[in-house]
Amino acid sequence: MARRARFIPSQLDDVEHVEEYRPGGFHPILVGDVFAFGRYKIVHKLGFGGSSTIWLARDQQEGAGRPVTLKAMRADASSSEMPELVVPSLLQAAFPDSAKFFQAVEDDFIVHGPNGAHQFFVSPFTGPSVLAVSDCPGRVSGSRRLRADLARSVAKQAASALHRMHSAGWVHGDFTTSNILFRASDTVLGWSDAEVYARLGAPEIEEVRTRNGQPRGPHAPADLVASIPNAKWADASLLQERIVVIDFGQSYPVAAPPAGYQPGTAINYQSPEARFAGRAGVEADVWVLGCALFETRAGCPLFEPFLGSDADILKQTVEMLGRLPDPWWDAFEECTRWFEEDGEPKSLAAQERAGTLIPASKSFIRDRLRAIGTEDDPPERDEGPMVEKCGARMGAEEVELLGDLLERMLRYGPEERIGMREVVEHPWFAV
Repeated sequence: MARRARFIPSQLDDVEHVEEYRPGGFHPILVGDVFAFGRYKIVHKLGFGGSSTIWLARDQQEGAGRPVTLKAMRADASSSEMPELVVPSLLQAAFPDSAKFFQAVEDDFIVHGPNGAHQFFVSPFTGPSVLAVSDCPGRVSGSRRLRADLARSVAKQAASALHRMHSAGWVHGDFTTSNILFRASDTVLGWSDAEVYARLGAPEIEEVRTRNGQPRGPHAPADLVASIPNAKWADASLLQERIVVIDFGQSYPVAAPPAGYQPGTAINYQSPEARFAGRAGVEADVWVLGCALFETRAGCPLFEPFLGSDADILKQTVEMLGRLPDPWWDAFEECTRWFEEDGEPKSLAAQERAGTLIPASKSFIRDRLRAIGTEDDPPERDEGPMVEKCGARMGAEEVELLGDLLERMLRYGPEERIGMREVVEHPWFAV
């Protein structure tokens, strides 16, 4: 039975669902709160996910205090054996240079609150994700993307990180552009609180109110806090051209997949074996990385999740990659609305009779690559040296090389995909 909504929905952009402040859910946090006996002070909100809220905090143990990232897990997602704690240390043991590629956990502790016991992680402060840098509200999807050589550099760093994970015997499980972060510049790491607010904006807050006008109770915070807007990171001087990989919540040893594993990757990144069979091994990581490489270069998803429908993602997949193998084709129950039995799109008239709103048509990865830059929406101001100039197109050689790499990574059969060694050695990275 669905829970009855208690709170008035928030009008803030980019904020967690307020109803998740309940027993087992998020821990209520306000700017200015301190944790670990006063060591970490909350300065701003960095973001949130399904299982956590993420904050910019200041470690006050040394001098003026350095900025750190503080991740507060939901109570029902907290455990002393969490992969976020285990995986970074194991990668460090396997590769002494792992800190170049993966976010380390510097400190962890438990906070007992009104919603339960919450695991907190402290990591070095980083900048926004590749996804966030490409996101710019009000502009056409894909018209804000990384500079071509920077996109290839970021892609190579990300692929090298995943190659290391696989070599160490680990599946990442959620290798999307939201989990690939830019490192903050040394200037940002030296900011005072006043400088944080001057450059990234003061925290935008909204009072939490109940629907019936009664007191909110102990489970929810007095105010919700909006995340730092992506546009605030547009100044390239705030970021390094180096990345770090985060979020090991879906990770597990290749040799010991957990019983009852449920893939948590966003639906437009899920490999077919993850979607239909609940399997997410190293081959599924290769599929997810292929989607991430396209998005890093193009500034938009390979499979657009805008409509939020699993059937629509599958439609786009079949348009581009052809008919799904059996028995997955039969599991795609809505396929007959758009496709013939051989996976070819039906005629427009047949699709209209089936009541389709957006008809299917044949699509190809290389055509998508050739189209990059053709529909750019000009920016209102200069977006700095990290962002591709408006209208810039991919050259024929790069289209062929990246098309070849993605086609090898995005094969339906997991056993048919190339491995990470072949990925990192692919000539596209050296264009």
